[in-house]
Amino acid sequence: MRMICTILVLISVCGLASAQSTPTDQTSSSQATRSMAMLDSLTKDELPDAPEPASTPEIARFQKMKGMIKKQINHAIDSNGYPNLVEWRPLTAKEKFQVFLHSTYSPQTFANAAIDETMDRVKGDHLNPAYERGMMGVGQRYGIELSTNETDVFFQRFLFPTLLKQDPRYFRNPDLRLFPRILYSMSRVVLTRTDSGGETFNASRILGSTASRAISDLYVPGDRQGLHPLTGCVSFDLLRDAGMNLVHEFWPDLRRKFLHR
Repeated sequence: MRMICTILVLISVCGLASAQSTPTDQTSSSQATRSMAMLDSLTKDELPDAPEPASTPEIARFQKMKGMIKKQINHAIDSNGYPNLVEWRPLTAKEKFQVFLHSTYSPQTFANAAIDETMDRVKGDHLNPAYERGMMGVGQRYGIELSTNETDVFFQRFLFPTLLKQDPRYFRNPDLRLFPRILYSMSRVVLTRTDSGGETFNASRILGSTASRAISDLYVPGDRQGLHPLTGCVSFDLLRDAGMNLVHEFWPDLRRKFLHR
């Protein structure tokens, strides 16, 4: 009998304790729910949105130029290169201006600047105290050479061809055999076509390169001035352009053979 009473007492005590703890648990649960709701409200209404990266005009121009250069490089790889000689026709002054605009962002213009900067290092211009050392100096020299090449493009592709009525373009001649074709390609730096269809001395290229190099003497730090340095620069430009003509002449054939395009 005593055991039964003891069991009944324990059951009563446990029930009382359970009844007393239930409201407390419910209260704690409701408080937690209200706290989460307030936190969600603060997150949605009061906390500021994360700032988005600003697109400055400089970044936009850089991205546009980068995309333009990439497009031209892909075009140079995938296209058939320069037109054939049989496709020649004279250009108007407006069309020559379009040739100039296209050449300002052509891969050849940027490649020419890189070649000229490399030649500066060969000649020892990287030791000139007017330039920085290391990659900073490389960037300075490349920027100067790119400016000079852009000036070349204006004089050689638009101004002098318009004044002298000459064609500023290069035309491939794939109908020739290999050796005559090489000679033809390299000779185009001193020979070109007139607007009437004949061949003549390529004064546009010679005068354009000379004028561009003469102007660069005004702003290039540490450059030697005078006729001898000027003729040396023009001679190197002609050799460089002759090499580029070989690339224009034979690249479509190499592309078809090795890239199957």
